[in-house]
Amino acid sequence: MLREKFIHHHTYKPHEFRWRSREISRLEGLSDAVFGFAITLLIVALEVPKTSGELLETMRGFAGFALTFFILYTLWYRQFVFFRRYGLEDPPTVALTGALLFVVLFFVFPLKFFVGTMANRLLGAPKTVRLPDGTIEKVIRPEHVPMMMSIYGAGFVAVSVIFFLLYAHAYRKREDLDLNELEVFDTRRSLEALLYTIVIGVLLVEVAWAGDLARGKPYEDMATYASVGVLYAFIAFMLYRTRRLGRRRKEMVARLQEIAVEGDPGPALQS
Repeated sequence: MLREKFIHHHTYKPHEFRWRSREISRLEGLSDAVFGFAITLLIVALEVPKTSGELLETMRGFAGFALTFFILYTLWYRQFVFFRRYGLEDPPTVALTGALLFVVLFFVFPLKFFVGTMANRLLGAPKTVRLPDGTIEKVIRPEHVPMMMSIYGAGFVAVSVIFFLLYAHAYRKREDLDLNELEVFDTRRSLEALLYTIVIGVLLVEVAWAGDLARGKPYEDMATYASVGVLYAFIAFMLYRTRRLGRRRKEMVARLQEIAVEGDPGPALQS
């Protein structure tokens, strides 16, 4: 199993986040099964193509499959790291994990549609599709774009909020978990990063609706530019904070390494 390989090959280093759990719990086993099922739902085609034309049409969906697979894999790995670092299996963790699995299963098909459609557009796929009754319809209707972006933004925000609550719960239990200085810093940094993703998800929804709500009005362009400007400004601020925290972490690791070389951890490694 992939988890077992990660656990087996992980070597603890004094100045990295310690792993407090190395056994696969029933909760993690359920998570693995749900993520595996979600990835199964992303399969490009259930049947082997019978003609070269069918093969080429099937391969057209590979890019969307790969991107969606990467997103789900990233969520799985983030959850894996959380369990390894904190080893929590209390009721709040169980409840939040259940909520995460629900969101993943609920949004797997919308995510596959959206990512697949965007990938196909970049590859030059037709913007229309023939329905079983023979009618031709646009893959994405312009009037549906704001609502679709709201749905995907809500899913993005929901996943980020769940992870934020998981890390906030671990931070509240930092004394029980005996988190040292570096681990407390990394937990806070994860909380800040997740807060940024929540805000970005909300801003994406705001951008989607800004132009639609102001359509036909004198300030339509101004509303669109203003909403996009706010989004870009926040992303710039996020990148600045991320780099600054990254430098602070490097300085902290260098200091802790010097202490370790001297052979006396002292109070610097205490939470």
